[in-house]
Amino acid sequence: AIGTAFGFGSLFGQFYTPLHGSMPFILLGIGVDDMFVIVNAMDQTDRSLPTEERIAQALQVAGSSVLITSFTNFMAFMVGASTILPALSSFCIWTGLGILFD
Repeated sequence: AIGTAFGFGSLFGQFYTPLHGSMPFILLGIGVDDMFVIVNAMDQTDRSLPTEERIAQALQVAGSSVLITSFTNFMAFMVGASTILPALSSFCIWTGLGILFD
């Protein structure tokens, strides 16, 4: 996701600033949050089921939560991209792209 964000951000003509160095940590934090949701759903499945079935049930439960949180994070960064500060706008676009591909 980070490499894709860097690639598409550059492709769209957005410039790189030192602020962009914090983007991988933000994306990592969002990904870890999604994993906590999935693992919690996995813990609530029946342990007697096969692993594949448990994973399928966990993703059925957690999938909508992960989708909604990722979408709201994406939209928050896209709204942030409307700022008049060019460095912050570029950062928000790059991070929004990273969340989209995360």
